[in-house]
Amino acid sequence: MIKTTAIVFLLFVIFLQNNFAQCSDAGVCTIGRHQVNEMAVRKNHIYFGVNFGSSGKEPDINGNTNDLSIVSFKLEADIDLKNNFRVNASVPYTLISGPLGENNGVGDVEAVFSKMFRIKKKHLLTFFLGGKFATGKVNSSDSLPQRYMPGLGTNDIIAGAVYTGVNYFFGVGYQKPFGRSANYITRLKRGDDVFFRAGFFEEFSKVSVKAEILTILRIQESSVLSGVSTENFVDVSNSNEAQVNLLATVGYKASEDISVTLQAALPFLKRDYNFDGLKRKFTIGAALSYNF
Repeated sequence: MIKTTAIVFLLFVIFLQNNFAQCSDAGVCTIGRHQVNEMAVRKNHIYFGVNFGSSGKEPDINGNTNDLSIVSFKLEADIDLKNNFRVNASVPYTLISGPLGENNGVGDVEAVFSKMFRIKKKHLLTFFLGGKFATGKVNSSDSLPQRYMPGLGTNDIIAGAVYTGVNYFFGVGYQKPFGRSANYITRLKRGDDVFFRAGFFEEFSKVSVKAEILTILRIQESSVLSGVSTENFVDVSNSNEAQVNLLATVGYKASEDISVTLQAALPFLKRDYNFDGLKRKFTIGAALSYNF
């Protein structure tokens, strides 16, 4: 079973090279990212992860260049405060390079609180509330656009809920950004995101697998500088693009204290715009967790 899982995962990653993954979200995917079965032995977890992605060479539909390479390191903690009241906090460090230049720095900090309620013996309902904070820089000395920045430039509220059964789950969420980025080039204002995820998870001895559908619906179109003046903004037609992905995750429990996770995403839709820098042709991620 382990060998079969590894082969399937490898083929999945290879297939990604010719597609456009969009699972690099603005933060709302924090809701339901970790499953309850991951917390069965230890209540607290510290994760160190790395993700590598590319926007692809294809320019946006309006001619904006892409061809960005993104490497992001993330430190994350998921802590049980008391009686299934938890906090998940994370901070990334991101390196971006492309035809216009290079940039790097600490990204936006996320902190989300959750409370889990047991509905039946193996059925759980968890509520989430928190935010993403504009700690990442949005400008550089060479005036690169927003898509080259490690931060999105807004403070956001994140809220949602996840229902978990024996080996399945589904969840909903909402992310509300406030204001617009202070980036000199775009002054990007993102729309609100509505989020849905549903999936299946299972464990085989020391190996766990998870497959899920993740959908993010952007409610409003993006608003950016029109180029005429510093306070003249324009809504970008059809930039409120939906994102739909199939995510696959494979985990290996090295011990009761240490786990390793690999993840990749298969996209169903291709984005025409990359104002926020979240467009990906492919994304591959790995994380090491310490459980205590």
